Amino acid sequence: MKKNLLNYKGLYGDNNSHELGNFVHHELLATRSKLYNWEINEHLHTDLFQIFIISAGEGLLIQDNNKIKLEAPCILIIPTNTFHGFEFQSDVIGEVLTISDQFIETIFANSPLILLELNKVKQYSFTQENNDILNDLLFLKNKIVNEIAENKQYKQLCLQSLFQLFFIELHILNTFENENRGPNNRTLTYFHAFQKGIKKTLPKTKLVKEYAEDLRITPVHLNRVCNALVQKSALQVIQDFSITEAKKYLVYTSHSISEIAYLLNFKDPAYFSRLFKKQTGFSPNQYRNTVIQKE
Repeated sequence: MKKNLLNYKGLYGDNNSHELGNFVHHELLATRSKLYNWEINEHLHTDLFQIFIISAGEGLLIQDNNKIKLEAPCILIIPTNTFHGFEFQSDVIGEVLTISDQFIETIFANSPLILLELNKVKQYSFTQENNDILNDLLFLKNKIVNEIAENKQYKQLCLQSLFQLFFIELHILNTFENENRGPNNRTLTYFHAFQKGIKKTLPKTKLVKEYAEDLRITPVHLNRVCNALVQKSALQVIQDFSITEAKKYLVYTSHSISEIAYLLNFKDPAYFSRLFKKQTGFSPNQYRNTVIQKE
């Protein structure tokens, strides 16, 4: 039996349309989780970015049929348009900051490396070794929460500055974890714009040369960009997005394999099935049946 594809413009359970713009929201983790018996079904937010700050207790992040342990103290970032769900223990203590994708794009318009980091799900764990960074992050979080609650002059400017500092601290932590930083800003800018271009056209995708034209670079240049950052060709990056979309359609709709292939702009359903199996190890039908049986 298919589950519903839960896609919220606002917060979880909120089906009302909102003017997002510079949307910024804060709430305790228990506020919404308790309403749903500490189990949040898999869903996505098309225009919202979320930060989960867990200070005590633990839970599970559910993503792509996998369960990933979340153990305090940790910070979890969930980018826009990312399928995710949760199972929390009832004694978990934490907070959730939600901001619009537009807000993120505004404050980091000139920082492509940070935008690239914020484009993927990541859990930041803390130990004695990086406890000073955690303290800095919690200090900034408290300043953000206070700023949200008040209605002062220059509120938006203050929030932008505080979030910039917050994400820069996460970037510093990321740098400690991975010393191999090499790509220049232009390469990162092209790659981020490429990813953004793919997301805009989903579920359909365009040819590599068309995305390259949008960026005003050659397909060869775009391939070099992708290889430098993710060790994949531009076509493989596009295919990764398509396979992620295919998984959603397989689990959350009753569309046939051929219908899904055409929705994703594959002219040959057989080729789509071969690619899906190559990427996942399962045929589309096997994947669909396996996930449903686990539910």
